[in-house]
Amino acid sequence: MKGCWKIPRRLQRGIVTCSLVGLIVPAAGALAAGGDAEAPPKSVTLDQLLTLPSALPVEPTEYGGLSRGEWSSRFAKAQADVAAAKADLQKSLDKLSDLAGKTSNWKVAAPGVQAKADDNSPVNYGLKQEIRRKREEVERTERKLIDLQVEANLAGVPEDWYKKSETTE
Repeated sequence: MKGCWKIPRRLQRGIVTCSLVGLIVPAAGALAAGGDAEAPPKSVTLDQLLTLPSALPVEPTEYGGLSRGEWSSRFAKAQADVAAAKADLQKSLDKLSDLAGKTSNWKVAAPGVQAKADDNSPVNYGLKQEIRRKREEVERTERKLIDLQVEANLAGVPEDWYKKSETTE
């Protein structure tokens, strides 16, 4: 008989527990219903979840597959090449002007043919050819710099990434 009494005690505990839960849950629902009635939240699309907020400015670290340092070093090298080519050309032009100042203005031409003012024969043919090659080198390096600027513009590189290293002419 003692075993019979244990079963109802367990049932009594279960009934008490269920009744307490039954009282608490409706009370919580009554508090939520009695408080501020909130509208259900707006539905959010996946695109809205994946976009960054406009208050958070984010600058990409690479443009065209290159970082800021790589772009600036490419521009610095191209600008140094242009400056070196111009300085080399200027040295040759100075050498030509020194040589032209030391020689006379006589020009030699075949009989019956008038010597031209821009002819390569008078002063130093080798120096004139060297100057021509150096002018072509200046033009080539300037074209290379312009091509690099076009490449950077097409890649969307901000100008401050490479304009700081440019020298003024």
